[in-house]
Amino acid sequence: MRTSFSLALVLLIQTVGIVSADFTPIAGWDKQIFPSFVIGTAAMKTDGQPNSENELGDSHGLLGVELLAPEDDSQVEVTIECNEFLESSKFSGRLAKQGETYSIYPKVKYRFDKLSECSQATPATVTFRVTYENGEVEEKSANVTFRSINDCALKIVVGDQVVDTSFSFATYVNEQHPFMDKLLREALDIGVVDSFTGYQSGSDEEVLRQVYAIWDLMVARDVRYSSITTTAADSDDVLSQNVRLLEDTVNNQQANCVDGSVLMVSLLRKIDIESNLILVPGHCYMGFYLDKAKTKFLALETTLIGSEVDEPEEIDELFENSVDEELRGETSWPSFIQAIDIATANLIESKDKFQDSNETDFRIIDIAAARKQGVLPIPHRGKEKFLQFDHSAYVGVESEGTESDEEMSDEEDSEDDE
Repeated sequence: MRTSFSLALVLLIQTVGIVSADFTPIAGWDKQIFPSFVIGTAAMKTDGQPNSENELGDSHGLLGVELLAPEDDSQVEVTIECNEFLESSKFSGRLAKQGETYSIYPKVKYRFDKLSECSQATPATVTFRVTYENGEVEEKSANVTFRSINDCALKIVVGDQVVDTSFSFATYVNEQHPFMDKLLREALDIGVVDSFTGYQSGSDEEVLRQVYAIWDLMVARDVRYSSITTTAADSDDVLSQNVRLLEDTVNNQQANCVDGSVLMVSLLRKIDIESNLILVPGHCYMGFYLDKAKTKFLALETTLIGSEVDEPEEIDELFENSVDEELRGETSWPSFIQAIDIATANLIESKDKFQDSNETDFRIIDIAAARKQGVLPIPHRGKEKFLQFDHSAYVGVESEGTESDEEMSDEEDSEDDE
């Protein structure tokens, strides 16, 4: 993956306040904080590089102060408070050289539960306080917008520099989401596969069959493309996109290009099939490896889920041998083939751009690499209940004796009450 996880966030910070003041608050990106970014990077590993002499505290910090050292080896304490989204957070240390400007970032004690529940852009007042060695205290405040948990920061513009934060999409992939097991159970009930074994068989055809089984499930659930990408808050300096959480995509049966790709990647990673998100200008699709050695890669255009297309007259032998004809869905099979053909062709056509560091709009987000760097998924809030589907009609089986979705939901509610 070409995206760097070193995150020289000091370069990203936008300051607010009067330049001539003794200290200046540092208030996120253009006075905005993205909960998805904060949660996803909370456990991120550093690149081993120490802060510069004039940068103190948390090297990944988004909230802090800039101040002039009043004298050599002067002691200061910096406190940041915002009751809605963080506990009182402090940094205490010494500033080496009088007259030098220092950037100080306390390790912020975020209230992660509150951040994950932030469903729409919310203003909050952040208080910055500096206590000097002589006992003098200065305090300033800044109004900061805490963005929706669904807002994903893609790029930050700082002067003539553009800093890529598109790896944040990896935080929406959640292979451990409790809905994943329930969805896989439904896929098994449909019957394209009788088990999910990842790469255990060593067969390209078997891996492709498992991927198709999940695609077929999405069609059976009537998941439809829904182009919702805009965010309620806006900024000229921060490019962002709305991304549905997995539970919302599953229960609402709607997905934009990112939503559908995130869901497919989450399910495939759950069954140990390595998969990535692929970003091109204004669009996202996904890809997966056919083999454990990662030598064979196919891409998949998720916006075609549920689309009615004609099956090609001729298909590749790999497809022909992967799924028996009687298991091929009338809608899901042709759309699956076309989704792979279109996306893989696009990937091949853009190959050089993915390798070009100057092409910032072309990115392959390697989820496995992101996890190794400590990029965490946004945790399931536990409030949304899984809406189970009865797929008997889809597979042509009589549904006698099968509980309705409503009855099952009522039964689950009763069990929860107990």
